[in-house]
Amino acid sequence: MKIVAASDSHGRDILDDIVRWEPDADLYLHCGDLEDDPRRYPQWLFVKGNNDWMYDMPLTREILFQGLHIYLCHGHTFPYSCRQQAIAREAGEEHCTLALYGHTHVHDDRQIGSVRLVNPGSCWMSRDGRPASYAVITAEDGDISVKFKYEDQWPKDSGADRKKKRWFWQ
Repeated sequence: MKIVAASDSHGRDILDDIVRWEPDADLYLHCGDLEDDPRRYPQWLFVKGNNDWMYDMPLTREILFQGLHIYLCHGHTFPYSCRQQAIAREAGEEHCTLALYGHTHVHDDRQIGSVRLVNPGSCWMSRDGRPASYAVITAEDGDISVKFKYEDQWPKDSGADRKKKRWFWQ
């Protein structure tokens, strides 16, 4: 199974590009701060980020897909000092083995207890000096592998720099 995870696009016109670049994904997940109407992206499942106050999205999702239990959140509601541990704990309490989060604009991949914790980074602007990114996650027979796709590897026609020119009520 192939999962594409993105986060913190902040209204940039990039999600359709990612679907075009990764057409064989089984699931497209966005970890919040879309800053756009989620109905414009029917292939994606979303959670609400701290900048998505005007849109109707859940704060978290628990997803069972092809036998994999996935916890999806933005991460901004968890304490800064122990964010990863708190998300992993919450995911574990929901019996999820994969947890995806955003908010930090820094990609991350780690194992905490029984939970694989992945932050795809921001597909608009990184905060750690690396290029913008999204994650491609492969799950086969209980094994999870993660590959980050960085902006300098994206096709040159990406919309990462294009902010949508729409009013929020459109």
